[in-house]
Amino acid sequence: MSHSLALWFVAFWFAAFLLLGQNVATVLFGAGLLGMYLWVGPQLFQGILGQDIFFTASSYSLSIIPLYLLMAQLLMRGGLIVDLFRVGHRLSGYRRFPLGVATLVTGGMLGAVSGSGSASAAALATLAGPELERVGYTRRFAIGLAAVAGSLSAVIPPSLIVIIYGSITTVPIGQLFIGLLGPGLLCLLVYVVCIRLFGEVTPGATEGIAPAGADHVGGSSFAASAFLVFLMVVVFGGIYGGVITVGEAGAIGAFTALIGLTFMRRIGIGDLAHALADSVKITAMLMMLVIGAQIFARFLSISRVPRELLALAEPLLASPGIIAALLLFLLFIAGMILESAAVILLIVPIVLPILQAAGIDLLWFGVMASFMIALGLLTPPVGLSAYAASAAARYPVAQVFRPATQFAVVAAIVVGGAMIFVPGLVTWLPSHIR
Repeated sequence: MSHSLALWFVAFWFAAFLLLGQNVATVLFGAGLLGMYLWVGPQLFQGILGQDIFFTASSYSLSIIPLYLLMAQLLMRGGLIVDLFRVGHRLSGYRRFPLGVATLVTGGMLGAVSGSGSASAAALATLAGPELERVGYTRRFAIGLAAVAGSLSAVIPPSLIVIIYGSITTVPIGQLFIGLLGPGLLCLLVYVVCIRLFGEVTPGATEGIAPAGADHVGGSSFAASAFLVFLMVVVFGGIYGGVITVGEAGAIGAFTALIGLTFMRRIGIGDLAHALADSVKITAMLMMLVIGAQIFARFLSISRVPRELLALAEPLLASPGIIAALLLFLLFIAGMILESAAVILLIVPIVLPILQAAGIDLLWFGVMASFMIALGLLTPPVGLSAYAASAAARYPVAQVFRPATQFAVVAAIVVGGAMIFVPGLVTWLPSHIR
């Protein structure tokens, strides 16, 4: 089979199985194996395939992921995220706008420890959605706000997609976390303003009345929330202060969460076992994605596709801004269709030679890519955070897209424009912190 025909056959295989709903990791793995077999025959598998899988799975950068996942699972098993929202609800005086802000902050915290925008959105739709409706927001806006809060997982460290991006591009993950800080806080601030501008209120709704069971928000919930804030300060303060590495921060965070939650009697042996099992399952899923992407990237390397793309992009290399805009638009479109980790693993290895040839700052691009994926999680036709929130609340997703898209458009203009015209928003802080 000719090389051009092999490429078309692999492209058809990839698109067909992806559209049929096959797991992305399986599609990547199968397309990569098929492509290498058609390109050079079975003799290639004798040495390269095993080495690729071993070295990919044993990467130090990826060893960080299970540590943060274990910390996240322990916090969720201990109910600290629920307590954080309840305390925020109580401190807001059960009023409308402060509760919306508390939902965003909770979403940022939940995303920071879960790393999944769709999972965070679904959790907030069931946790915060009814309370937002009770204080007067319409059901559509309440669920849309849950989706928006969940999407913050892509831009609030420790974002799992940033860890994966760093492992692919060799950009220090600690610098990526620090680079996310400015845009993440700005995005959160923009969303707070959007609540005030676009909040949809049911006519005649009242606020400031404590719901049934509010009196149960007592010392235990406040203590749990204070512990969660303390844990975040220890983990990220250590990273940003240059005291500990990202891997050490994950280990300290998981250990501190285990000791603190055990001391507060929030978890037992059964909860620890479930947290470990869930962490292993999610880590295995991500590792299958990474291995599948590595095999597919190996096929692309052998077939010289990146070099061909680089040759096509050569006329634009003198205009890195245009190249960056095109690639970010591609990431935005992919973020509407695929899970965020799959987007990074699928696209970044292909476009990395173009980024390097154009002289685009990989730190800036990684943060910008995370932001574009976060926007893709909110916008139609396939915004995964909007779908997850609507499915959890059993509400039509078409209605949820309206408020979610309003937030995404404003954030794209303000935050995206700030990062494009003032790159120092991303790069200044990492350059001044070791």
